[in-house]
Amino acid sequence: MTTRRHSAKRREELVEAAERALLRSGLSALTVRAVASEAGVSPGSVLYHYAKTDDLVYELHRTLVDRYVASRLRAIAKIVDPAKKIVQAFKSGLPEGPTDPTCKALYELHALAARSRSHAALMASLWDRELMLYESIIQAGVAAGGFRVRRDPHDIAASLLAMEDGLGLHIVSNNSSVTVEGAVQLLIATASEQLDCLLSGSTDR
Repeated sequence: MTTRRHSAKRREELVEAAERALLRSGLSALTVRAVASEAGVSPGSVLYHYAKTDDLVYELHRTLVDRYVASRLRAIAKIVDPAKKIVQAFKSGLPEGPTDPTCKALYELHALAARSRSHAALMASLWDRELMLYESIIQAGVAAGGFRVRRDPHDIAASLLAMEDGLGLHIVSNNSSVTVEGAVQLLIATASEQLDCLLSGSTDR
């Protein structure tokens, strides 16, 4: 049992080292040697726990997806009013800025979906979990009488999520024409129209 716990701890440390290496030098430079250097271990130690670099990269991607979703859920967990909750959801989903580490890493790793079924499945899982988050908020708002919709809540949620993803990509790409606050206001304006209500951006980031 002690050996198993030690192995799990070492794998966690290697995933953290892989994240630092990714943020430092990019996906193309994410090698066993780079991770070993970042973790302060030998390349052989990395290979002992992850026989293939792809396995380590997949584990990093999965870890970041879970962390990102958990962070979003925590951000809205105590908010009851659907109008305030959806605004806070926008803020929790967008990067904090061009250097936001989790978002930067996720956008880079998502590129692997084009050639990897396992990474594509992770990206689809993230989409589905975020979509469920938005759809549940919209349905709660409709049930409470605060939101009035003319389209399926699922479709509205998908539109808002796609818009959020696109704005987030511009933010982490350091597009000076797209600011975090500007992105939040665009999402609020679009959601206000789609949900036939007046949303405010006064919740905490």
